[in-house]
Amino acid sequence: MLYGIQPAEINAVWEDVRALIEAACETTRGKFDAEDIRAGLLTGEDQLWIWRTSTAFAVGITRLANYPKQRVCTLRIVTGTNMDEWFLPCIETIEAWAKANGCHAMEFQARPGWERFLRHRGYDKTHVYLERAI
Repeated sequence: MLYGIQPAEINAVWEDVRALIEAACETTRGKFDAEDIRAGLLTGEDQLWIWRTSTAFAVGITRLANYPKQRVCTLRIVTGTNMDEWFLPCIETIEAWAKANGCHAMEFQARPGWERFLRHRGYDKTHVYLERAI
C-alpha cells in the first residue's frame, strides 16, 4: 500500500528510506544529495511516498512545480524492490493526488528504462536529456 508521508513524520521514517534515496541521488552528478531531499521533505517543498508490503518496498519523491501557465507534478525519485507489485498502483495514486492538487501534468526526468513503463500510461518521450561535466 502507498502512504504519503507528512513533513512532521519524515524523521520517523528517514532511516527506512535513506539508503534508497542516497542511491537515487548518485545519478544526479552532484546536483543534489539525500540531505537536500530531506530538507525539501521537512519543509513540504518535496513529498515522500512509501510503498511497503511484505514483498515490496518503494520510495517516491514528488515536487509540485508552478510554471507560468501550468502546475505540474514532478516525479523526482522513484525506486524500490519488486516493481511489478507497486509501479501501477503508485503511479495511479500519485497522478490522482496531483490532479486533486491542481496539477495539469506529470513530469519525470528519469533513466531511459522508465520509458517502457510510462508509455502505456500516456507519457510521451519529448526530450532526451544528456549532459557532460566540463
